[in-house]
Amino acid sequence: MSIYTPALQKLIDELGKLPGVGPKSAQRIAFHLIKIPEQDALSLAVAIQQAKQKVRFCETCFNMSDEVICEICSDSQRDSSLVCVVEEPRDIVALERTREYKGLYHVLQGAINPIDGIGPEQLKIRELLERLKGNTVVEVFYAQIQILRVKQQRCTLLN
Repeated sequence: MSIYTPALQKLIDELGKLPGVGPKSAQRIAFHLIKIPEQDALSLAVAIQQAKQKVRFCETCFNMSDEVICEICSDSQRDSSLVCVVEEPRDIVALERTREYKGLYHVLQGAINPIDGIGPEQLKIRELLERLKGNTVVEVFYAQIQILRVKQQRCTLLN
């Protein structure tokens, strides 16, 4: 028997499915959502619904976009001879914040993880290879953002 009402338990369970949200965090978020004004909770629900309906993956690089082709792939000022391969769309955000890289991207949509049953077939590797055929790409490199974050943190701590 649950100590929560069925509706609250369902909310906690659903929040607990989010990455990085454990049972205690899910409970804390659920309690917060119940306490806030109804309009704020509804606004969050609408934002989630709209994002699910409108955000898609770019047909070229698999970054998130409101359009069929994302803003980066559509930008004629970008260097189309460079392709930076990343695991997730959030990695593009990290690289774009540096304002240093001016090439294009390819998002694999994950990383190989045999424990979770994720092999090369589940990633956008085939699409990357197809994209490179007959293209003007001169250089392809792989950016492991997590490693960059660890190095950045280490440098910050040492300074």
